[in-house]
Amino acid sequence: MMGDLVRILTEEGIRSFREYLAGLREGGRAEPSRALLADPYGTSKLQINVEIDKSQFANRRSAGKYLFEKLQPLSNSRIDSDVPLWSWLSLYYFDELCPPGKDGSRRVAEDCRYILDLDFRLYYRHLLLGPYMVYRLYGEGIPMLLWERVDQMGEAYRELSCRQNLLSNRGVIEAANTLFYDEKRDRLKKGAAVKTPKAGSLRRFIDVVQQLDLTYDLHSMTGEQVLGLLPQEFNEWRKA
Repeated sequence: MMGDLVRILTEEGIRSFREYLAGLREGGRAEPSRALLADPYGTSKLQINVEIDKSQFANRRSAGKYLFEKLQPLSNSRIDSDVPLWSWLSLYYFDELCPPGKDGSRRVAEDCRYILDLDFRLYYRHLLLGPYMVYRLYGEGIPMLLWERVDQMGEAYRELSCRQNLLSNRGVIEAANTLFYDEKRDRLKKGAAVKTPKAGSLRRFIDVVQQLDLTYDLHSMTGEQVLGLLPQEFNEWRKA
C-alpha cells in the first residue's frame, strides 16, 4: 500500500491552517482540508522524498518512534526548527491530534500544539515534535514521558520539557522514570503529578534536582547516582 509524500506548509498554508483552527473554536465542524495537504499554493515539496501513511498511534511513544524512523533522511538541525514541516504533519495527522467527538465537534487546543512555535515557552508543546524529540533522545527507555494518547501532552512531559536543561539530562530523566513510572500499568504512579510540590512528588523532584544542579554535575551522572543524592522523602516512591 502506497503512502503519501511529506510536504511542507507555505506561509499561505499555515495561515489557512490557523483559520481552520479558529473556525473550530467558534463551533465549526468542518473536516481538516485534505486538499490543502498537496495544494500547490499552500504547500511545497521537501528536497528529499519521505513517505508516510495514516498510521493510528497507540500513544505518544508509538508516534515518536514512527516519526523518528520515517524522518531519518532529514537532518536533525533542520527538523528541530522546521515550522512548515511540523505544521504540515499536524494537519496530516489532525484526526489523531484533535479527534472529533460523536457529534463531530473537536476540542481544539492552543495553536502551538499543531503549528510549531519557536518561542522557547511554547516550542515543546507541539504534539508531534515533542514525542519525536524524546524518542530521538531516549528511544523507548523513558516511557514516563510518552505513555499518554498522542492528543495529550501529559503532566510529566509538561513539567520536564519546559525545563530543557532537565529534559536533555539523561541521569535526571532516568531517575524520574524510576521514581514515578508504573511499569505494570504503563502510566505515572498515582499521586506523582500533583500540582503542588508536596514531599516526594514530581514537582518536588524538579525543585530538588534544580538545587542539586548548582552543586553537582548532574549531566555526568547516571540515574542511580542522581537517585543517591535525593533526600529520604523519595524513598517511598522507589519502594512503590
